[in-house]
Amino acid sequence: MSTILLVGRVVLAAVFAVAAAAKIADLTGLRATLTEFRVPPRLVTPSSFLLPAAELAIAALLLPAATARIGALAALALLTVFCVGVAAALRRGEQPDCGCFGRAHSARVGPSTLVRNAVLAAGAGLVALAGPGRGLDSAVAGIHVSALGVAVIAVFALLAVLGWFGLELFRQNGRLIERVRALETAVAELGVEEDEATNEQLYIAAAG
Repeated sequence: MSTILLVGRVVLAAVFAVAAAAKIADLTGLRATLTEFRVPPRLVTPSSFLLPAAELAIAALLLPAATARIGALAALALLTVFCVGVAAALRRGEQPDCGCFGRAHSARVGPSTLVRNAVLAAGAGLVALAGPGRGLDSAVAGIHVSALGVAVIAVFALLAVLGWFGLELFRQNGRLIERVRALETAVAELGVEEDEATNEQLYIAAAG
């Protein structure tokens, strides 16, 4: 049982870490998703930063045995919010883009989204109730050298993926800034007065 709990923690941490990295790499898409889920406009931008930050924090808390229960409770709370949001959208007859894994996986929400989140929530609830299980240090201590080498390679592969996501983020932001500047220049040449609504339209046009 302790090994199962450890595996559950690692899987949950990996899911939240990848989801956070994917969202960071596509902040524009994340804001569009939050808007589709009817998040108040004034909260869309701060939420687009807070959500991936929370997911990264949860992933970090899940790995050490000492903080695993806190991470599991936080994961359960966040997954519950996701389920409520998806259920509310489906009840209204809407199917917004899930945005769970950014551009890496784009799909409309549906019953399968609720099932997936419910399964993850069940795993988080099990860790929160039953405890963290084995610690990573004790698990690594019993691993054969060859298996440890495979694990190290897997970690470096994960870091490479996260690095790629970060690079894509910087490239995307650079392209977005260039498009916004070009649109602002065009508006200035037309003599259109800039106001909040105009700036919002420019941002949407650049993001598209």
